[in-house]
Amino acid sequence: MKHIEFHIASVIEALEGKTVDDYAGSYLLERATERAISIISEAAKLLTPELRDQYSSVPWMQIIGIGNLLRHEYERVDTMIMWDIARNHLPPMLITIRQMIAALDEADPA
Repeated sequence: MKHIEFHIASVIEALEGKTVDDYAGSYLLERATERAISIISEAAKLLTPELRDQYSSVPWMQIIGIGNLLRHEYERVDTMIMWDIARNHLPPMLITIRQMIAALDEADPA
């Protein structure tokens, strides 16, 4: 879960102060965002269904699905959709991921 937190926070930080034109005009920003979301997707697959169910406000199946698109159908990746995910969907997801980490740390303080 720490991987998810790290990559979400990294995308948010990388795009801080950037416009959609900055993003769309930067090969590096686009690819870094895509790669981070791909990693987030892969890490989400490793979470137990029970844990994902406890935090159903996160669209887990869509997150897993976007990873499949990024890995296997990369020619169909839409810049504006990725921008929307990064700017509008990752920040609230980060809050939930941090709540999940805190709850798990509380349950197992070791």
